[in-house]
Formats: sequence, C-alpha cells, structure tokens
Amino acid sequence: MTFVHLAFAYLRRRWGQALLSIIVGALGVAAVTAALAGLDALPRAARQAWGGVDLVVGPKGSALDLVLCCALHVSEPRGLVSLEAATKAVGNPMIRASAPLALGDNVNGWRVVGTTPALIDVYRAHLAKGRMWNDKLQAVLGATAARALHLEIGDSFVGAHGLAAGGEQHDRFPYKVVGILAPTGSALDRLVLTDFATVHYVHAEQARIERAERGSSDEDEGTASGDAATALVAAYRMPTAAAILPRQIDASETLSAASPSFEIARLAGYARPLTDAATALGLLLVAIAAAAAALGLMATLGARTRDLALLRALGASRAALATVALAEAAMIGAAALGLGVALGFGLLAVAGHALAQATGLQLEPSLGLEQVGGMIGGTILVILAAAAFPALRAAHTEIEELL
Repeated sequence: MTFVHLAFAYLRRRWGQALLSIIVGALGVAAVTAALAGLDALPRAARQAWGGVDLVVGPKGSALDLVLCCALHVSEPRGLVSLEAATKAVGNPMIRASAPLALGDNVNGWRVVGTTPALIDVYRAHLAKGRMWNDKLQAVLGATAARALHLEIGDSFVGAHGLAAGGEQHDRFPYKVVGILAPTGSALDRLVLTDFATVHYVHAEQARIERAERGSSDEDEGTASGDAATALVAAYRMPTAAAILPRQIDASETLSAASPSFEIARLAGYARPLTDAATALGLLLVAIAAAAAALGLMATLGARTRDLALLRALGASRAALATVALAEAAMIGAAALGLGVALGFGLLAVAGHALAQATGLQLEPSLGLEQVGGMIGGTILVILAAAAFPALRAAHTEIEELL
C-alpha cells in the first residue's frame, strides 16, 4: 500500500469531516468561478445581442434606456423622435448604414418593428429564405421569432397593441410572412420586421375605425404621424466616428445619441462591486474550508500515534509521514475544486437560461487560461497551507515520543 492509498483510507474513516470541508470549499470555488466567468460572459452576450449597431439616435433622455430599448430590445421606449431630424443627424460619410425603428406592436410577445431593408445592412444579416417586403402588411421574421411562432413563408398572423403579449389584437390587419432571416446571434433574431409605414398605417387605421364605431380611440395619437420614429440605429464606416458623431448629435435640442458599447461597459462597471463581493465571499469560504481541513488533519494526528510509530519503526522517512498529511489535503482540495467549478458553471447555466427567456441574451460563460491557471495555483497554495503544519508536526515527531 502506498502512502497515497493510506491517506485515502484515513479520509474514508473520517468521511463526514472530509465531506464538510469539500462542500464548504466547493461553495467558495463556485462563487469565485461564477463571478469570474459571469463578469466576462455578460458584456460578451450584450455585444453579440446588439450586433452591428454602433449608434442609437432617439429623443432626449437616458442613453442607457435607448440602448436597452432599441439595440438590445429588452425595455420599453421612452418617446418618439422626428425621423427627418434623426436621418439628417446621421447623414454623414462616416455612417455605413442606418435604419429607423418604429415600435408599438407585438406577436405573442415578439416585437413587431417597423423599419427599412437597410436594417439588414446594419446587422450584416441576410435572408435564409423568401424575400424582403415590398408592400404594407408584409413581414420578415428573425430566425428565433420564426421558430418560436411556428411561422413559415406564406403564413399569416396578426399583431397586438403594445410590446407585451396580451394587448388588443389588430384583427383587421393580418401580416403575411414573405421572408425569414438567417440566424445572427443578435437581437435581430427575436424581431418581426415590417415596413416602417406599416406600423403607422395599422395604428392610424385602427384609430379611425375605433372613432367611427365608438367615437373615441384607444390608439396613441402620436403614432399617427408618419414622421415619428422610436429611434434610428446606425453602423459606423470608420472607428473615428465614435468620437465625433455622438457629441454632435447630443448638441441638438431634440436628439440624443447612445453608444451600446459605452453604455454596456458603464453598466458592467456599476455591477463590478457585486462581482467583487461575490469573489470575496468565495475566497472567504475557501479559507474556511482550508482551516477546517487543517484542523481535521491536526485532530486526527493525535489518534494516529500508533500508526505513525509503526510506520517509522518499519523504516518510513519523515518526508513519507508528511506526504500522508499532504495527500489528504490534496484529495480534499482537488475534490473541492472539481465540484466547485462544476457547481459554478451549473449556476451560470441556470441563470443564463433565465436571462435568455427574459431578455434573449445568450450567456456563454468560459474561463481563460490565465483564470484557470490562477484557480489551480490558488488551490495548490490552499492545499499547502492546510497541510503545512500537520505535515511538519508528523515529520518532526520523534519516534521515541511516539513509542
């Protein structure tokens, strides 16, 4: 029997204490793993979601609201903007492509967005099947929306008022599916696109019908103007545009410019204290687990006096006795590291699924080589720290004292 086998046998005899140390250590490693992997994964998921959108132009207000509403499509619009003014603001050679957005309807919770075919150029997307619209009440669906709604080319559907499911149905204005986009991994996959004029046409006609039938209308009168847009999104032709255009647009009295990359980075900065706190909690749990393992090893040394004496009498060296304590700590540390990483990624998978259901953001957590090396190195240091005193005590105990 090797000294490693002997260490494993000792752990089996005190499996309850060893299991407690492993669980506490695993919880600490899981917290650190979730903080490190999640901190990188969330901004990466947001970057993928906004796709090729470099600039969002909308009404005066919060830039972050503009990004969340019109680049990530996870929040409500805050107002309308003049399409003429917004188009003029981005009429610059530094802009590669731009397209207006008109929000206001949904199909079972999937947003109907009035726009122009230029939106496809903004996202650098392409059709998987069918064609682009060429008339009112024709729709092109994102890949995810088409799959969730079970719609194919030639199918029809009706929209509902508002951006959440359950609004008033526009039964008299059915849409026809004429195209389906190839997957892009961005928010475009979750949208139902139609002609910009269609959104205004549907609301204006719905309001006219309601006034004729009831003498009043539930539709927002502001949507009746064909020049009203929720926002305008644009893609840069050159990086230097990011330093010039937003400031020029913000200088106007009615328009506001928002950069998705800047706003999401700022939002991630706000979340940094939370991730730091989770990391600190994880490190604290790891330290508690190391202390528990060290105390457990120390406590068992007293019960192993005869074992140690017998090993020394049989010719075992001091280093061999120290190896037994070190092997026990190494087994506990390796188990805690493996279980903790698995638990951390499991928690991120559950959180990612909930996030995808709520916002469409695809969380893909991963650890870089530097982070993996740091966690393995940290685990080795914790193992050495936990085993150091017990190993030294076992190695420096005189055989005469043991006997």
